[in-house]
Amino acid sequence: MANFPRITWPEWTSTNSLDYQGLLLDCREPQSLPSQALISTVLHTLIANGYTAYVLLPEAKHLSTAQQQLMVIPNYYVYLDRAAGQTLRVVSSDPLFEAYRAALNGHEVCFRLQQMSGTSPWPIITGIVDNVSRPLCAKIGTVYLLHAPPKKLEQKAFKAIIDHFGPDPLPVSNVPRPSWVDQEASTLPGVSELQAARASISAEIQEKTEILNAEEEKLKKLSSWADLLWLEGLPLQNKVGEALSFLGVQASSPDPSAHGGDLLANEPEAEFVIEVTGTSGTIGIEKGRQLMQWVADVTNPAAAKGVLVANAFRNDPPGGRPPAGRRVFVAELEQLAARYHFALVDIRELYRVLGIKLSGKDVSRALIVSGLLMDGVVRFQV
Repeated sequence: MANFPRITWPEWTSTNSLDYQGLLLDCREPQSLPSQALISTVLHTLIANGYTAYVLLPEAKHLSTAQQQLMVIPNYYVYLDRAAGQTLRVVSSDPLFEAYRAALNGHEVCFRLQQMSGTSPWPIITGIVDNVSRPLCAKIGTVYLLHAPPKKLEQKAFKAIIDHFGPDPLPVSNVPRPSWVDQEASTLPGVSELQAARASISAEIQEKTEILNAEEEKLKKLSSWADLLWLEGLPLQNKVGEALSFLGVQASSPDPSAHGGDLLANEPEAEFVIEVTGTSGTIGIEKGRQLMQWVADVTNPAAAKGVLVANAFRNDPPGGRPPAGRRVFVAELEQLAARYHFALVDIRELYRVLGIKLSGKDVSRALIVSGLLMDGVVRFQV
């Protein structure tokens, strides 16, 4: 960007960021960054003073691991994941995101935010997401997090940022403006009226922004139920626990690292021992045998009921599962479940019931418990 001053990362520590109208921080190669804590401190000062900053996130090829942590945003950890795809969906009315989308021809990285303990939150607006609503671009306070553009679209991305920011032109004089000029200008006819109008509009924008942020948070929370369909491991386990609790069965993990079932739900009808698994293929018989061991290890196995919740073929759209000629649960696992009285729950069935409840229809706890007490593949009667 010719016509705009640049500083290198080695010069960062000796530069006063408040001397600039705004900052564009190039973090595409994170290994070249100075102290990330120092960058975070400077950005904290910028946000507190209402300055705008734009951060180009690391490129996928420069991530040292499949998931990498970035700590340049004040009060937040930014967890970056390699995630290649073509879907780019704008979910914010902020004009930058629509313009910036045109500078991307797909995505290689997504991210999630986690607030640091003991810190105050900044307003967060998600701007561009992928096909499963993972953030690709967002705004935190007055800082924009932007997916790195491809090299051939770099200038288009910079133009979108500059057009959005609209920096002031270079001053006509290098002589500092006297402090009395603004006071004198305030006496001109119409100035006080325009100042009052500006203050009124600013207050309205602030109010609308708070409403928008609240609606964005509701949308994010509601949309996150779809994560059930692609997650695996501990994130899937936690999401299944949330879903069952939402449906009236209070499932929780006593210790995620313990040797036992992933989730337990102590209901009057039974103590449900729940194993949760996600895979890119069919669920094999070994998961059933493992669940049987977890049931046998509880204090009172006779009062326990095993439940296997499975996200099979998690990389495929739910309507295409299982692929032709394949099964969600192998036949031997279904036979084992019927013989030893444990339930098999396809994650799509749990997702179906969630959708029914979210639509406002009655889905009772008793109905969910009745389904979980079944042997073999579960179909909730709703």
